[in-house]
Amino acid sequence: MFRLNLLDNYLKKYTRMSERELSHTVQSNMWFTPVLYVIFSILLVVVTLTTDLKYDLGNQMRLFFAVDYELTRNLVGTLTAATLTLTTFTFNLILVVFTTFSGQFSPRMLKNFIASKSTQRVLGIFTSSFIYMLLSFLFLNKRMAEYYFAVPFVAAIIAAFAMGTFIFFINHAVAWLQVNQMTYDMKNEALSIVKNTLEDEVDPYKVNDLTTVNSDICDKSGYTITAKKSGFIQLVDFISIMKEAKRDDIVIRLEYTIGSYVYATTPFLSYWKKGDNQIDEQKYLSLIKIGRRQTEVQDIEFSINKLVEVAIRSLGNNDPKTATNSIYQLGEVLTSISRCSVFSKYLVDNENNLRVVLQERDFSHYLYNGFGYIRHYAKDNVLVCTEILKVLDLMAKSLNKRDYNAVWEFGVLTASGLENHFLFALDYQQFHRALQNLSVTTKHEKEYEEFLLKSKHP
Repeated sequence: MFRLNLLDNYLKKYTRMSERELSHTVQSNMWFTPVLYVIFSILLVVVTLTTDLKYDLGNQMRLFFAVDYELTRNLVGTLTAATLTLTTFTFNLILVVFTTFSGQFSPRMLKNFIASKSTQRVLGIFTSSFIYMLLSFLFLNKRMAEYYFAVPFVAAIIAAFAMGTFIFFINHAVAWLQVNQMTYDMKNEALSIVKNTLEDEVDPYKVNDLTTVNSDICDKSGYTITAKKSGFIQLVDFISIMKEAKRDDIVIRLEYTIGSYVYATTPFLSYWKKGDNQIDEQKYLSLIKIGRRQTEVQDIEFSINKLVEVAIRSLGNNDPKTATNSIYQLGEVLTSISRCSVFSKYLVDNENNLRVVLQERDFSHYLYNGFGYIRHYAKDNVLVCTEILKVLDLMAKSLNKRDYNAVWEFGVLTASGLENHFLFALDYQQFHRALQNLSVTTKHEKEYEEFLLKSKHP
C-alpha cells in the first residue's frame, strides 16, 4: 500500500507540471531516455524470439546462414558481458567528465551535460543493448529451436552499433569539454530563457506608457499572502495569474522575483481588492512553485550566473582566454535582453486594467549581475578589464538606445581605480582607446574628456 501511494504521489508530481517544466525535468534526468530505449529493446526481444521459435526462421535459412543453439548461446552470452563492460566504462567516463567540470568550471554545468541529447541517447543505447542481450540469453530454448537466425543476427548488429556509439560518445565528451562549445551552449540556453520568459510570457502584458495605468490602488494598504514553505521561487505562471486576477478583479504584486529565496511565512504576495468578493489565496499560491533549488526554466539570472562562474573560475586558474570567451558570450545575452525586453513592472489585461505588479528590473540590474562579479575579481587585471570595455562597446552598437547611460556608467566604474595598474604604456593606450570607443558609441564623448581630466588631476 505504501509503495502504491508513493507511486501515485510521484505520478501526480509530473502531471501537475507545466509543459515547459515537464520538458526541463525530463531533459535533466538520466533515466527517461534510457527507459524508452529499454522498452524498445524488450519489444525487439519479443519480435526476434517469436520469429525464431514460432516461425522456425533459423531452419529455413540454413542454406545461407546457420547458427545452432550452442553457438547462439555462446555468442549472446559473450556479448552480454561485453555490453555490460562497455556500459560500465561509459558511466566511469561520465563521472570523470563530471569531476573535471566541477573542479575547473562550475558544478552548475553538470546538468547541461546530462541534458545533452547525445549523452542520454548513448546511455539509452548501451542500457538497451545489455537488456536485449540478457533477455535473449535468458529465453534461448534448445527444445523449441535448434537453429537460430533473428536472435544472433540482431545481437551482432546491436553489438556493432554499440561499439560505434562508444566511439561517438568519446568524441562527444571531448567536444563538449572544449570551452568554446561549452560557453556557446550555455549562451544558447540563456537566450532561450530570455525569449520564453520575457518575450513570450511577460512582455505581451507589459505597458509602455505608464500614464495610461492607474496604479493608485497600490498606495493603499492591501492584503498579504505568505509562503507556506522555504525555498527558491522556481516558476511563476504569469498567464494564469493574469487570468485569475482579472476574474477576481484584483491587483496583485509579487514581492520577490524568480530565483529569490523565501522563508516559510514570508509575505511574498500582496493584493488589493476593488470589491467585497472573497479571494481564494490558495489558488494564487498554487500558481507559484517554490522548491529547494534554483532551476533554469524561467530564471534568467541563474542561467547568466553559469557564464559568470566560468569566467571567475578561469581568472582564478590564470586562464584569461576562457574568461574572455565567457565575457563575449555573456555580452550577447545581455544585448538580447536590452533589445527584446520591455522594462516595465506593470502588467495589464486586454482592457488595459492593471493586474500584476512585478519587482522592478532594468538593464542596469542585469548588466551588474553579469559583469559586476567578473569586474570585481578582475580588478587588478588590466587586460581583462580592457576586454570588458571592448565587449561593452560591442554591445552598445546593438543595444536599445535607452540603455546607453547604463553601459557608459558601468564602463566608467570599471575604468576607475585602474591608474596604478598600468605596467606598460601599451596597457594605458589600449584601455583608454576602448573607453573612448565606448564613449563615442554611447554618445558620451564629453563625459570621456571629463574623466580624462579627473584621472590626470585627482
